[in-house]
Amino acid sequence: MFLERKWFDRDRAFRLARSIGVTRLRVGMVWAWTLPPNQQRAKQPPASPSYSFGAWDDLVAAAARYGIRVHLSLQGPAPAFATGNRRVGPYKPNARYFGQFAAAVAAHFAGRVDRYSIWNEPNWATWLAPLRSTPTLYRNLYRAGWAAIKRVDPDAKVLIGETAPYARRGLSIAPLDFLRRLLCVDRRYRLRSKRCPALSTDGYAHHPYDFAHAPTYRFPGTDNVTIGTLGRLTSALDALQRRRRLKSASGRKIPIYLSEFGYFSSGRRMLRSRRARYLYTYRSFEIALRNPRVKSHLYYTLVSPPRRSQWAFFDLGLVDLRGRARPQFEAVRAFYKRNRTRVARPAARAPLTSTGGASSR
Repeated sequence: MFLERKWFDRDRAFRLARSIGVTRLRVGMVWAWTLPPNQQRAKQPPASPSYSFGAWDDLVAAAARYGIRVHLSLQGPAPAFATGNRRVGPYKPNARYFGQFAAAVAAHFAGRVDRYSIWNEPNWATWLAPLRSTPTLYRNLYRAGWAAIKRVDPDAKVLIGETAPYARRGLSIAPLDFLRRLLCVDRRYRLRSKRCPALSTDGYAHHPYDFAHAPTYRFPGTDNVTIGTLGRLTSALDALQRRRRLKSASGRKIPIYLSEFGYFSSGRRMLRSRRARYLYTYRSFEIALRNPRVKSHLYYTLVSPPRRSQWAFFDLGLVDLRGRARPQFEAVRAFYKRNRTRVARPAARAPLTSTGGASSR
């Protein structure tokens, strides 16, 4: 919707976003989709990849006009030449080629984009595969992306994680289990392999969804992390930092960026009570604000996808395609009005030069 204008008027969307205090927009940049179709499907890497960033350029400029900064999530599917099966998709993406892509993005957007994250839900099989290999695959992708971005734009923040919240048999690995495997430690956070490098980060991105319960609900499973169990994540990050397996670029405790969260607005997973959708959304923002480690809480998404869209199954929109507010929109607006002195507010215009990043709390 923000990237392409075919769903909803972009300026209207930004006006709605400003009315609820949005200061940060997370946008997926799909690696394969930045290339022309012939290069997406090529079995061999092109001598000179023809990356096209025009749609993202327009979006970054539009967001700046409304005082909103962009967080780019560099993610798959990967082009065919960079996958283990030579098909466009998530199977064994090549870290070296990903690093080249990340460097190209960072060079292009230097001074205009100040926050990146590497991949999307790498602990979920449809985003990175095969599932059993995802911790190793992601370690290599993250190292390549971190090094490339920091080399080109040292002031930009690079986030690790973007993890899904819980384990599902055959589909996902619990985020804390994934994190331990990523950094090669056992359940007591002791190193299991000296050949496994420590990693550095500017923060941990996570998707603390719990579609069925109030945000205070303690989701079962000690390795699962939902909005009601963020303490599990902060404890794990602190343990990894003490063991020097995950290093904070700032030298302080690793901050958390809740980069996707919401409740369904349609479909079988929607809470039938409008009151519950309002209260649960409002309380989720209260939980995020009270936690000093949480630096950003992003609702996903602003506008519902069309019913016949490929994304229709995942409708968490705050407003429908006619711009009518759902209970969740009213909750975010009420939260912002009540707490506007405690959270960042949209600027008259977001600066187009990097200043180390503005808080999105």
